[in-house]
Amino acid sequence: MIDILDPMPGLVPAGESGGRPTFALWREGAVRLLDDRLAEKTQRVLPLEGDVRVLAAAGLDLLVLAAAGGLVVAGTDVVTPAGTPADAAALVGGRLVVAVADGERHRLLVLDSATGTILDTQAIDADAARAVLHPHPAEDTAILELAMGQDGVLAFRVDVEGSRLHVTEILAGDDPVIAGFSPSGARLLVTPYSDPQTVRMLSWPELEEIARLDADDVDAAYGFGLAGCWIDDDRVAVYATEDALMVTGANFESCERIAMPIDFGDEGEVESLTHLGSGTVAVGAWTPAGRLTLVVRLNAGRTSRL
Repeated sequence: MIDILDPMPGLVPAGESGGRPTFALWREGAVRLLDDRLAEKTQRVLPLEGDVRVLAAAGLDLLVLAAAGGLVVAGTDVVTPAGTPADAAALVGGRLVVAVADGERHRLLVLDSATGTILDTQAIDADAARAVLHPHPAEDTAILELAMGQDGVLAFRVDVEGSRLHVTEILAGDDPVIAGFSPSGARLLVTPYSDPQTVRMLSWPELEEIARLDADDVDAAYGFGLAGCWIDDDRVAVYATEDALMVTGANFESCERIAMPIDFGDEGEVESLTHLGSGTVAVGAWTPAGRLTLVVRLNAGRTSRL
């Protein structure tokens, strides 16, 4: 059983409130702060126009957004750093790290969140890439993922010491799609990009393979999609393309298909999986009737209505 909600593209974690996760989303002229059932708690109105997207958030006290005019950082004051059409941002080591597309490369910046001043920058060669930043849940580090279409995917470890950036390429040649750190930060889930047949579990920071899930082993005839997330330290959710949402153990030692109210294949597709906390996952889905968000609670191998 599930809750069916309007589509929520651009949903980003926004820290905790009362010990429970919150999420930020731009909608109708305001950033909406949502609880772990995706119900609105409060909002912050901002005078922004056009296609606006939240990139990172710490509650509503610090918001980083991409807008028509470029990057917007809304803290106590609202600042718009010049010339920064950002596509990803994260708070790393208490500093604001922003990825900016710049022709055949990306620039990674450390910004002063109060003034928008650039404190450090580093250029990375990546033609026509789309950036995603994955902050570690406990360490002052993150992974920068740069998807370049048919040219594959690059991944970099990003560390911030003071105001200085340290960027190191990782998983070279693997085309890794980073599906996220485990809640404890000890593991990394990697879904397939060029090889849809395999999902991998890696140790962090060693990046050694702990386990892999092969499509043939679970009768996933069309392999796996890009979407994946952690449910808790012992379970992950992945999408078997044109087949089903699957829940498996942290070592891929078991696998269960989860009943959904849509048919996959020509009738539906999972586009995103977001862990909401307490065994709950938001499933961003496409159907011929339009996009929607399915909220599923997964407890001890079964689903229950919120």
